Amino acid sequence: MVAELATSGRCMTPGRCSTRPRSSWMARPSLARRQMTLPSRASRRPFTASGICCATAKDGQRLQPLKMRIPAWKSAGMPWEAAVPSRPPSSPVALIPVDRSHRAVLGNLGQLYRHDLSEAYGHLPNDDGTFNDRPLDRFLAGVDPQRRAWLITAAGRTAGFVMTTPAEDGGMSIAGFFVVRALRRTGVGRAAAGQIISLFPGRWSIAFQRYNSGVEAFWSQVATQVVGDSWGIHDGPTPETRPPDTFLTFTTSVPASV
Repeated sequence: MVAELATSGRCMTPGRCSTRPRSSWMARPSLARRQMTLPSRASRRPFTASGICCATAKDGQRLQPLKMRIPAWKSAGMPWEAAVPSRPPSSPVALIPVDRSHRAVLGNLGQLYRHDLSEAYGHLPNDDGTFNDRPLDRFLAGVDPQRRAWLITAAGRTAGFVMTTPAEDGGMSIAGFFVVRALRRTGVGRAAAGQIISLFPGRWSIAFQRYNSGVEAFWSQVATQVVGDSWGIHDGPTPETRPPDTFLTFTTSVPASV
């Protein structure tokens, strides 16, 4: 009977065992189980960048990915991706006349100013990483006494500078105007421009380059707020070493504010 059980796979004693044939999984591992191998730890890639679980078959083909539950804090984005830095305080705006104690501050701001202009002018820094700024150097050296400069402050912090010089055709002109990037489009520049114009009532001639549409729009807004529509604009001659200047002109008879 034992021999018959081993060969037929059936129990020959009624009531003592089941008459069901012995299944293949009871006798030996199935073919699918024997062929299935787990990937090594180095080759496991349970998640993709999109949060989808995936695996690789033994033959190298990618299996159908399975979507897994992604934690809410991941799907909502990282905290540093959602945070937007707030702008620094932009008021009140004040002008501080530059004296000898401000030489280092004005020199540092002048380097930032020249760096902004270097793209349009095609200027490169010197070997020591600094840019040439002859007008500022002449002012700091006291060579040009008619050139004057003020530091621009916003909420008591350094925000930029403005420099004036007599215009060639009479009146006053802006020789340099700079506001740090963190305070641009906050009203600091317009407030500073209005204050400097109010210090010198009369004719003004402000030069800028048309390649920079933002600068043209800025000074046009300043002129409109100071004198309304009573201002003009014209292009000057084209120099050989830099972009041509465009001149915006107007005349004030009383102290103006922006």
